[in-house]
Amino acid sequence: MNFRRKEKVMESCILEKANSIFDEIVEIRRAIHKYPEQGNQEYETSALVKDRLKRYGVDEIITPTSTGVIAVIKGKKTRGNGKVVGLRCDMDALPVTEQTGLSYSSEIEGAMHACGHDMHTAMMVGNAKILCDISETFNGTIKLIFEPSEEIQPGGAKDIIRSGLVDDVDAFFGLHVIPTEANVGKVLLRKGPTATSADEVNITVHGLSGHGSQPHKANDAILAACQLNVLLGQIQSRNINPLDTCIFTLNTIEGGIKNNVIADKCKLSGAVRAYSKEAREVAITKIREICRGVETISNCKIDDDIRIGYDAMVNDGELIDILLDNYKKTLGDKFFGLMKEPFGGSEDFSFFSTLTGKPAVLMFLSAGHEKGMPVSTLHSPNCTFDEIAMKYGMTAMTSAALAVLEK
Repeated sequence: MNFRRKEKVMESCILEKANSIFDEIVEIRRAIHKYPEQGNQEYETSALVKDRLKRYGVDEIITPTSTGVIAVIKGKKTRGNGKVVGLRCDMDALPVTEQTGLSYSSEIEGAMHACGHDMHTAMMVGNAKILCDISETFNGTIKLIFEPSEEIQPGGAKDIIRSGLVDDVDAFFGLHVIPTEANVGKVLLRKGPTATSADEVNITVHGLSGHGSQPHKANDAILAACQLNVLLGQIQSRNINPLDTCIFTLNTIEGGIKNNVIADKCKLSGAVRAYSKEAREVAITKIREICRGVETISNCKIDDDIRIGYDAMVNDGELIDILLDNYKKTLGDKFFGLMKEPFGGSEDFSFFSTLTGKPAVLMFLSAGHEKGMPVSTLHSPNCTFDEIAMKYGMTAMTSAALAVLEK
């Protein structure tokens, strides 16, 4: 069999292999879903993953953190250029009490896989099975990265990167499921800005309390907080390039103890999200400047605590082109396409690009919803998915790695 024919056979067999192991992957997904573990507590999930990896015969299993796992699979084909590709998933659950009523609902009170990380983990285990089965057909190395604690800033990606165990990776791929009304199994790609940065903003106003009838003898922390709320809300419309995107919302405000006592303390909190480094920096600078200005006019002391979180995810255009070409053969036109708009959320997968300097792509998988139930949102206690989508998620990630190794 010549090389081109062998390549075509391999392309067509990936989805077939994903189909053949589907029931096993569903079983794994449901086991993880039933017993969710939150950030850096993924001990049972990690043990399940390592058990399956050993069964499948990966070349090496590494533990970069207490619950993180990296599986190494080496291609056995003689030709090729020895590249290394990293495929990453996240494993942690959320502090949410499940309300879906599914037969495999969470049995852990106050914890749920409401963001699809159970599916991410199960699909990555499936990728391991597929790649071990076809290791004779490719050259190079694939590292499967099972990341803990994506949901809790600063995230688990940084610890894995700091371990030095992915320094040799030439390109990274990640995948996130999203609940959808239709197009189950469709893989969504986007060039350039794809997910926002995410920084937490916590502001505390310290005033001087007094009787409500004598406001001139007090420094009203609530009044200063209200001034902050108005001025900070103008950053997007007056300080950011209107052709750029910056999302800044203050989502909590707490202050006061009684209706006739002027508050001596008021707290505000929110988040800044942006697709560009420039918009992010302008927003953070302006928040601090406005705090200083209101501090002066209100005679209140204002503490601003801005916790720098996840970087924006900017997908590499050349890698996207490789995937677009490959997915025509491995997925078919019906099961992939370009996203019209970027994802509004944030992902610490971005660090695998920004901290390593390596190209990366975060793709999204249209994962439907449980039949007979309405579409919900990520992080909702009613969030469900159609497990059929996992076949296409496994095919997309496995094919992405092989496509880069063959370039």
